[in-house]
Amino acid sequence: VTYSYSERDAALYALGIGACAKDALDDKELNYLYHEDGQQSIKVFPTFAALFSIGLTSQLSSLPGFTFDPRLLLHGQQYIEIYKPLPSNCLMQNKSSIVGLHDKGKATILEVEVVSYEKETGEPLCMNRTTIYLRGAGGFSKSSQPYSFSKYPGNQTSSKTPRTQPFAIHEECTQPAQ
Repeated sequence: VTYSYSERDAALYALGIGACAKDALDDKELNYLYHEDGQQSIKVFPTFAALFSIGLTSQLSSLPGFTFDPRLLLHGQQYIEIYKPLPSNCLMQNKSSIVGLHDKGKATILEVEVVSYEKETGEPLCMNRTTIYLRGAGGFSKSSQPYSFSKYPGNQTSSKTPRTQPFAIHEECTQPAQ
């Protein structure tokens, strides 16, 4: 699937997550909104990459033999790997694959991986791995042991909790507009 975004989209995202909400003149956050002092392009928040897999759920209904009620779909987990800073404008190619499928009886857990490449260069930008919980779509296993497959056994998508104390702590309140 081809996906594109502009500098305007990246700036609107930055505003939407609260860039410059506390201080409209914050030099670090202004870099996500406009060009300053010869800056060639705006910076893009790494979490903007989560948007690249949003159209994924509409594609699931086109899988042959796969039926579910989209009203019962729950977003379970989002894992993102960033391979290089995201450009402020981009035309990309997204390649999706199912990397996990688990029959939970009354539900199915589906793990989908989307790798985003710059269309022009073919360089990978990022990878999104989304876990989707489909209520009412389970029970497809006919064996005594429910079907379960994952490309990443042992849940490699989550990081291990460190055993040492943090070297810094930063607390921040959610903005009232959020």
